Amino acid sequence: MSTAYAFDPVRRPLPVRPVEAAPVVDPAPVGAPRAAPVARPKVIAGAAVLGGLVCVVAAQLLLSIGTANGAYRLAALEQHSDVLARQQQVQAESLQALGAPQHLAARAAALGMVPDDSPAYLDASSGKVLGSTSATAGTAKVPGGITR
Repeated sequence: MSTAYAFDPVRRPLPVRPVEAAPVVDPAPVGAPRAAPVARPKVIAGAAVLGGLVCVVAAQLLLSIGTANGAYRLAALEQHSDVLARQQQVQAESLQALGAPQHLAARAAALGMVPDDSPAYLDASSGKVLGSTSATAGTAKVPGGITR
């Protein structure tokens, strides 16, 4: 073997392969029309991709609108909740003022009630009344110094 082939593989002769015969194709009849080549569906695929893109954009737009509407509704409900909390606080303060002892005494005097000078107590274990059980004979004083 020659060393020239070892250093330069391009010079090496290629093995000879047997040549195969080409397949025989029947020619088309002379009078028959030729079939038109089938076009690839580029237009249909492009339209499908474009339609899908439009659907995705429309869905994104609808989701954004829905999210924005939800945010506005949430803000309105929070504002309404703040108003209701303020009203509740005002009514609670009004109730505390109406339940104050001086206000109750004034309302009782306006109804003709008089305070009892000798109160009576009930002993729960024995069931006896301790103290005076007589009615108080007094006059009711309406706030402002007017006596009934």
